[in-house]
Amino acid sequence: MRQLFFSTLNHLYSAFIKASACFTQRNMMTGIFIFTLLLNTASHAEYEVIEQVVAIAEDDVVLASEIRDQMAEIQRRLIANKQPLPDNNRLFEQVLEQKILESLQLQRAEKIGLRIDDQQLNDTMNSIAARNNLSLAEFKLSVEKQGQSYLEIRNKIRRDMIIREVQRRSVIRTINIDQGEVDNFLRSEKGQALLEVEYNIDHILLAVDADASKDIVAAANKKISKLRSLAASEGGFPPIAGQAKLIAAEHNPLGWRRFSEIPMMFQATVSELSEGSISEAIRSDSGLHIIHILAKRGGIEGSQTETKVRHILIAPNEIRSIDDAKILAAEVRKKIIDGEDFASLARKYSDDPGSALTGGDLGWAEPGTLVPEFETMMANTDINQTSAIFNSQFGWHILQVTDRREKDLSSELANQRARMAIAETKYDDALNNWLQDLRDNAYVDIK
Repeated sequence: MRQLFFSTLNHLYSAFIKASACFTQRNMMTGIFIFTLLLNTASHAEYEVIEQVVAIAEDDVVLASEIRDQMAEIQRRLIANKQPLPDNNRLFEQVLEQKILESLQLQRAEKIGLRIDDQQLNDTMNSIAARNNLSLAEFKLSVEKQGQSYLEIRNKIRRDMIIREVQRRSVIRTINIDQGEVDNFLRSEKGQALLEVEYNIDHILLAVDADASKDIVAAANKKISKLRSLAASEGGFPPIAGQAKLIAAEHNPLGWRRFSEIPMMFQATVSELSEGSISEAIRSDSGLHIIHILAKRGGIEGSQTETKVRHILIAPNEIRSIDDAKILAAEVRKKIIDGEDFASLARKYSDDPGSALTGGDLGWAEPGTLVPEFETMMANTDINQTSAIFNSQFGWHILQVTDRREKDLSSELANQRARMAIAETKYDDALNNWLQDLRDNAYVDIK
């Protein structure tokens, strides 16, 4: 029997070699794959069932066992959740299409060199475990107790991470957002809500009649002031709920409110309070209020410091060593300290061709645009002061700060946030289009 098997295998091999001249590249790949399986079968077990290829997707194959395993997992979950099972043929088609798309996306990721390293994977595994209130070791035990392979779960999560990242990188480039869309979004109710600051506000009211006498109001003020001091020392209103009841004060949290939703009588106070602050007493027709800003979120606030700076660079060259450059830089700095004109010295000595002709002027420098050594020295130099000489990869520098200003980034940040929100609404459609293009333009042969 064994001889007959290998004789048949030899005949198959001869036929394969004769026909190979007529094979296309992909058919050749399939033939090699199947023949290799035959060889493996021969070397391991005479009667082992040969693995069935159900589809070719570009340079990869989809195996029947992959489809069966995925179908079994889906059916297991549906049964566990007491949901009806779909038709087997329909489920097979859906899982096959899913596996083809997965393969195409993983191949695309490989072509662009996209990898998920072990640290990234471990961070994700830890996050999954934490969401289930488990340590990673406990999560591993839980998976294995359910009869699943932790290594397979880990590999699947890595593949899922790769697929999500290749989707994100590929899809985001296809989403076009013009400034008109951004402007319209910022004017919309949704845009305004996105940009508006929200406050989490705790609140205590000590009721006082609107027409109460000055003495009654004064006594109430003393009570609410003591309550405020106690709250400040105890870290908020909940720990002093008992004391509040003793003076008939009502603890009534307002929760998260957009600024426009905050009662008018509190708005001025809220706008002045920082996160964690407790207000002084606020008088209204209802009585005396104190509010505690528990947290803030949202809104568009931001600025960056820009520095107007000029410099002189003394660089080493073929005839000037780095030590000679340092000596010359020190001499030039002394001339500046002694009162010589910085701009004139820059034109004469500076080796920076981009700024020497303008007296060393670099204009307004934003954070992150200059080499670290330069930025550090610039940040530590006062306006109208000359720095000590310092070294960078370019040579020895002398800088002088001539002005500073705060640039408001609110408009830029609002635009960025609006673009992100718009992109999010377009992402699903763009992803579906990208997946369809990927599938349509790929070589796929379903057996």
